[in-house]
Amino acid sequence: MVERICPACQHGNPLDNRYCGACGGPLQPDALARTDTTSIVIAGQQVPVAQIKQVGKVVAVSLATIAAEVGVAWLRRRADAASHPPAVRPQTTALAAPQNDLVRNTVTIVSQRVVEVWEQGNLARQVVEKHVWRKEE
Repeated sequence: MVERICPACQHGNPLDNRYCGACGGPLQPDALARTDTTSIVIAGQQVPVAQIKQVGKVVAVSLATIAAEVGVAWLRRRADAASHPPAVRPQTTALAAPQNDLVRNTVTIVSQRVVEVWEQGNLARQVVEKHVWRKEE
């Protein structure tokens, strides 16, 4: 960063300033100086840029490690769920009330898909597909 140095107090000022921000003295237009970019001032103390970069790398590696651990835990949970499926409760409807053990241990799954074919704004045909799966224990 390029700054103007005050000839009276040696304070660095932005290029736009005509007067010093510290002492108020006039700045000379040709008094330019480069500032040190190898350190950053935090809470009044200078911290080297290399140290900040090192902290950034540590934080990035830590976040990557946490993300990897979360992903492995999620995969482990999915694998456990796939190897041990939850118990399926039989569902009863008003049409078929359970009367014996065979009916209580039967699970029926019904799915339906409706395909409509429209031609020139009119319904040309409609196909209804029904699938029934029955699991008996």
